[in-house]
Amino acid sequence: MKAWIISDFHSSPLDLFHRRQLAVPRADVCICAGDIAGNIESAIDFLHSEIAPHMPVVAVLGNHDFYGSSIDRALEYVRKWTAGTNVHILENEIFQRDDLRIVGATLWTDFEIDAHDFGHLPKRARRDMAVRECMRYLLDFRVIYRSDTRVGGQSGLITPEEMISRHQESRAYIERELSKPFDGTTMVLTHHAPTPRSLDPRFGGHISNAAFASNLSNVIHAGRPHFWVHGHVHRFADYVENETRVLCNPRGYVGERGSGGFRPGLVVETSVTEAEDRNHE
Repeated sequence: MKAWIISDFHSSPLDLFHRRQLAVPRADVCICAGDIAGNIESAIDFLHSEIAPHMPVVAVLGNHDFYGSSIDRALEYVRKWTAGTNVHILENEIFQRDDLRIVGATLWTDFEIDAHDFGHLPKRARRDMAVRECMRYLLDFRVIYRSDTRVGGQSGLITPEEMISRHQESRAYIERELSKPFDGTTMVLTHHAPTPRSLDPRFGGHISNAAFASNLSNVIHAGRPHFWVHGHVHRFADYVENETRVLCNPRGYVGERGSGGFRPGLVVETSVTEAEDRNHE
């Protein structure tokens, strides 16, 4: 099966003024790793109108797709407006067609990586520092609403605790599914990156890296998926972690044209033979 790999469309009305037309290559399925638009309604409309007429779409949502909504509310919207269509949004779910199995989740992060200037701190202190600083830097904490119940004088905005809880749930789900035998190709699809190797070196040392990647190398080594596709990091990545090919192909924002290594026609063969050949090059 030929899969078109892409993420971080960041579709917006500005595209009309910057001639950001989408070139859709020939493929059997589109694998989209999130950040499709700036809200869930626009994200689903984009997939239905721009890609689904050409091929099935298997996607996870990115943090930008939840803007103006809570995570639970956005997922409810997705279930309503993709049921019975060519668009499949995964959140701790499996998509399977022929010999391809896709394990999908947004993933979020645990804020625990040491790939920044505070990496020398003990894990708990490092995580607490990252949470505190990421709440200052990330727009997510000002435009995504919480899905759990407010207590006392708490705000209605998403909390780091909710993100960490969702990360842990997704991580456990991915581990469970990878432990199940499958006679074909297994791909994990997430928005957030599974290893610090995917981080953009332009932001080397910055503590906000903790909001972009977690270290799931042990999950990769134990589960041995053929592919792990992610987004969120606006930098092209194609590397092998143990025996898994890790891919990130972000289109990026309007102003990032040409700077992130985006490949409009990145299509990979997902058959077991082809995937194993590539992973052992």
